[in-house]
Amino acid sequence: MKNVNFRNWLDHCSDETRQAVHGKARGRCIPKDGLVHEIADPAQELYFIETGTVRFGATHEGGKQLIVRDLDAGDWFGFIGCLGSGQRPNAAYAVTETRLQVVGWKDIEEIGQADPSLWQAIAAVLAGLAGHFYKSYENTVFLSLEQRLKTTLQQISIWQNSRKLQISQEELAAILGVTKEAVGLHLNGLKAKGQVQLGYRSIHLLEKTGP
Repeated sequence: MKNVNFRNWLDHCSDETRQAVHGKARGRCIPKDGLVHEIADPAQELYFIETGTVRFGATHEGGKQLIVRDLDAGDWFGFIGCLGSGQRPNAAYAVTETRLQVVGWKDIEEIGQADPSLWQAIAAVLAGLAGHFYKSYENTVFLSLEQRLKTTLQQISIWQNSRKLQISQEELAAILGVTKEAVGLHLNGLKAKGQVQLGYRSIHLLEKTGP
């Protein structure tokens, strides 16, 4: 089962299964900066983002922040905790005012008994996540910071479906796990090469900036 992601996984199931999953959903509104779940919270639900943006990450005791990624309207999340340890592996909060549709994991298990393709689709989502995290680790080991920055900018462009990225240098540093000063230095280098334009909390990709 190929090309399965957070957005389309239910498309690989039957019409009856899709209707059953959505039929079990209940709405939940999260204010801007509101917490969806904290690290180690019990994982008992899947979430669908109806409107808004949800950010995943963690904050170290010293205040250093890690951003895993953002998900937007049309995306599902919550798979890892429900099928893993039973606890959330990271924190999730609303970047903007967000409306979620929430489906209990027990309902998912019940629906999956009638349609095994549901589990195949979820497994494909998890495989995609594993591949993404492995590639991120590989890039950390083998690529220079400038190459990692270029690769990350391209990935964010895909996530946001735009070449004008809505992201601050501080947020970019939290994704890469480096200092804001290091990110600023390399962004200015890309700007000098005519590859990006820098604005307030935005980065415009002017040409391909792959590794």
